[in-house]
Amino acid sequence: MSDHRIVCCEQTGCSTSGHIVAVGIGSDPKKAKKRMTVREVWTAMDDGDRFYTADADGNTAWVKKLWCGCGKGSLKSEPDRTTANNLDNLRLCSWSAS
Repeated sequence: MSDHRIVCCEQTGCSTSGHIVAVGIGSDPKKAKKRMTVREVWTAMDDGDRFYTADADGNTAWVKKLWCGCGKGSLKSEPDRTTANNLDNLRLCSWSAS
């Protein structure tokens, strides 16, 4: 069981709203070390891992599973005192081939 910081998101649109399809994991908010699909995150959660976001001030929000309005699995950050650490407010992931 481990805790993983989500530093960026990949989103797509669907009929009712957008949803997250993958996230970037890492300790540096400017560079993700690993890409995980929502399915991979859900599986890790089922195995006991936890995921969270953090803003520049160190405020964290835990992430939970969410069924998108279009019937697909997604992720949602739990509400707290600030919106700066919401998944929807994280930067978009920009993956490049190495």
